[in-house]
Amino acid sequence: MSIWYLISVFFHIVFGAFWIGGMLFLPLVILPELKQHPDRIAILYKTGLKFRFYGWITLLGLLFTGLLNLYWRGMPFTWVFFSQSDYGRLVSWKALIFLGILLVSETHDFLFGRKALAELQSSDNANFKLLARWSGRVNLLLALVMAFLGVVLSRGGVLF
Repeated sequence: MSIWYLISVFFHIVFGAFWIGGMLFLPLVILPELKQHPDRIAILYKTGLKFRFYGWITLLGLLFTGLLNLYWRGMPFTWVFFSQSDYGRLVSWKALIFLGILLVSETHDFLFGRKALAELQSSDNANFKLLARWSGRVNLLLALVMAFLGVVLSRGGVLF
């Protein structure tokens, strides 16, 4: 087993932990503490921008290390591998879920999150706040499924 493969797996796990940990930290720790804070909107805005910056770097890191992990494990990048082997099909599912995470993250970060903060400043209307909350939850669920599939793949790629 190559040291480069182990380094790649290590960083893949660190990136995954950062992504999931951040998605849990914000609603479980930050948001409850800010509920009655007078500068709530400004803090949410600054925190959201900071996490968005590091979150997108993390997603790029996950993509890069995921591809490297396949390469270092000697997996072929062929249609036959991705469509006909159990391991390849799980990798394909993981790739599709990752694309889902990218789409939900983009919508959450650049549409719902921005509009939710604007809503908080201007009115009591909470439509985008609800959409931002649910898109974050969907993203967390997708990330947890990805982590589970990563465990399955690391154990040989047989699900049932």
